[in-house]
Amino acid sequence: MYSSYLWALFILISCHAKVGLTQRNGCKATESCVIEEICTKSDDSGRGLLTPRSFYRYCGNGLVCCDKEQLDNYYFNQEQETIGNPWDTTASTSTSTTEAINFKSGDPAAEDGDDNDDYKSCGGQRLCVPRHLCRTGEVNDDGRYIIRPKIDSASNFGCKYFEICCPVNERVEKKSTRLQPVTTNFTYQGCGYSNPKGLYYDLVGFNDNESLFAQYPWMIALMDIDGKYICGGTLIHSQLVLTTAHNVAKYDADSILARAGDWDLNSQRELHPYQTRRIANKLTHEKYNKANFHNDMALLVLEKPFEISPHIQPICLPPVETVQLQDDLLKAQCIATGWGTPSSPMNLTTATLKMAPEEHLLKRIDLPVVEHSQCQKKLRRTILGLRFRLSPSFICAGGVEGKDTCQGDGGSPLFCTMSGQKDRYQLAGLVSWGIECNNKDFPAAYTNVAYLRDWINGQAQQRGFVLPTP
Repeated sequence: MYSSYLWALFILISCHAKVGLTQRNGCKATESCVIEEICTKSDDSGRGLLTPRSFYRYCGNGLVCCDKEQLDNYYFNQEQETIGNPWDTTASTSTSTTEAINFKSGDPAAEDGDDNDDYKSCGGQRLCVPRHLCRTGEVNDDGRYIIRPKIDSASNFGCKYFEICCPVNERVEKKSTRLQPVTTNFTYQGCGYSNPKGLYYDLVGFNDNESLFAQYPWMIALMDIDGKYICGGTLIHSQLVLTTAHNVAKYDADSILARAGDWDLNSQRELHPYQTRRIANKLTHEKYNKANFHNDMALLVLEKPFEISPHIQPICLPPVETVQLQDDLLKAQCIATGWGTPSSPMNLTTATLKMAPEEHLLKRIDLPVVEHSQCQKKLRRTILGLRFRLSPSFICAGGVEGKDTCQGDGGSPLFCTMSGQKDRYQLAGLVSWGIECNNKDFPAAYTNVAYLRDWINGQAQQRGFVLPTP
C-alpha cells in the first residue's frame, strides 16, 4: 500500500516536470551543446564561403556540438568594446564594464553609451532612458549609494523600471553624469548581509511582493544557452552556486549559465550590471532520488568566480543540523525569493513542482518554518495520504493562505535571520516541491540545507574551496 502512494506521487510530480535540454551526447571538451541557430550565426570560418569549422553533430533536439572558441570569438571580437557576451567570465561592476547579452533575443545589446540610439520612444520628443541619465529624474544624494529615485509603476509612460520618460533635451551624457555607480567605498563585511533598503532605487505603486534591487545579493538566475530561464539558485561562495537537483537534472554543465546581480530579467538598465558565468562542473547529490526528490540538491562550480560587489555577495550556510538549529529556525524571520508565478494554474488535487516560466521581477515573501512532524501531519491530509513520510532531507515552510513559493521558484532560496545579527541571513532551504500554491495548511517542502551540510562541505573541500563562515 505504501509503495502505491509513492508511485502515485511520482507520477503526479513527474507529469509536471519542466522539460529541459537533452543531455550532451558526444561533444568534445572544446565544444558546447547549443542551439543550431547560434552555432550557425557564430561560424567565422568564411560565412558560407568556406567549409564550416566543423560538421554538426547533434546532441539533442535542435542542439548541436559547437566549437567554444568559435562562440567566444563571436561575442568577444566585435567592432565595439561595448558588446556583451553570455560567456563572459571577466565582467566587472565598474562603469566601463560592458552589459551582458540580451538573453531575451539572443543578440548582443550595446551598452548605454552616449551615442546609444536604441531607447524606446515614450511620447513626442521623449525617450525611455536610464534614470541617472535624465536631468528631470527624481534623484536624491544618499551617501555611498548616491541615488534613490522612487519608481512608480503607474506613471512611467511604458518605460521599464530603471528608466524614465525623458525629454530629449534633458538627457545627460553618460560620461558627464555625476551619478555614476561606484564601488570604491564598498567593503565586503562577510556572508549573509542583505541590503535592507536595496541599492539606488525605491519602489512605489507596487503590491505584488517585489523585492528591491540588490536587496538579497545572493540570488542567482540559472539560464540555458538560449537565454531561457531554468530556475533559481543561491550563491554560497564566489565560485559555488547551490540549487535543486531536479531542476538541472536534464542539463549538462556547459548548457547552463549562472547570472548574479539581476533583479528585472527583462532589463539591462541597472546601474550595477549583472554578471554571467559558465559552469565548470555540476555535482548532484549521490543519494538524490528522482521519484520522491529526497536529497534534492546540486552544487554548480563556476569556471571563474563572481566579482564580489554591493549587489553580488554569498549567503551564510547554516551549521550541520541540530535540535538547537531547528528551534532557532522556528523562531527566525524567514524569506523566500524567486522569479516564479504568484499562483498555480493547476487544480487543487494536483501535486505541482515549483517550475514554470519566470516572472521578470524578483519577488520576496515572508514564510514561517513549520516543525517537521507538524508538516508531515498537514501533508498527510493532502493527496499524499495518511502513510506519507516526510524525509529529513526536507524542511517545511508556509501553509499560510495567500503566501507561498510557486511555479518557477524551483531551486530558489529560503533564508532566515541569524540570532543576534541585524540584516544577516543563513540559507535554510531550496524550493523543491509542494501541493498546489497559496493554500492554508499546505506547507511547501524545501531541500534541507543543514541536513545536507556535510555533503556540501565535502564537495567544496575536495575542490579546494573554503566556504564563508559567519
